[in-house]
Amino acid sequence: IREMAKGAKEVAIIFDDMTRPTPVAQIVPYVLEELKEAGVPDGGIRFISGLGCHGAITGIDFRKKLGAVAEKYPVYNHNPYENCTLVGTTSRGTPVAINSEVMSCDVKIGIGCIVPHPMSGFGGGGKIILPGVASIDTIVANHGILLQKARESGQIAGIGLGLFDDNVIRLDIDEAAKLAGLDVAINAIVNLKREIISLFVGEVMEDHNEGENLAKDVYFCEQIPGV
Repeated sequence: IREMAKGAKEVAIIFDDMTRPTPVAQIVPYVLEELKEAGVPDGGIRFISGLGCHGAITGIDFRKKLGAVAEKYPVYNHNPYENCTLVGTTSRGTPVAINSEVMSCDVKIGIGCIVPHPMSGFGGGGKIILPGVASIDTIVANHGILLQKARESGQIAGIGLGLFDDNVIRLDIDEAAKLAGLDVAINAIVNLKREIISLFVGEVMEDHNEGENLAKDVYFCEQIPGV
């Protein structure tokens, strides 16, 4: 991070909301240390909750997620209905409009966790961008229109818990994250106590694919017949 952020003046750190178990407060100090080493001024750092269409989180929730950092830096809720900037269109036709505060920054860092997800296979990765800080139209295009197209074209078999290799929803999300310019994805794998048991840091697709492979071993279990 310190190498990538050298010369940057404005940094957006996007973190997941209270519906995800990521212990963001444990990760953030290390990110801030890297940014300090890169010469990024404290006044150029802000935090944005990548909540997608979920409800806005409160000051108490911000403190739970971020710890003492919530008292020092600007912290925002994402609003999918306004203040979004169109950055392009994916190859599957999803118009990608992203939070304008995020897009105004030189460096964009996402913090989330890799847990099984019924639509994208696993959470984390590019989901911190789409749906995290995407506009409502972008979210509907990915979660609704693209999903319907997958049903009609027979691609629905690739969509579901733990499925990511040929998952058109996931591939569209990763493409959107590229268009938005997500520089670094930080993704944790956690146990039932929300303790980090593995952490993946790097380019969004490569980083997340490695994490998903480990997540299969960590989270999956054999289905009990008849249950």
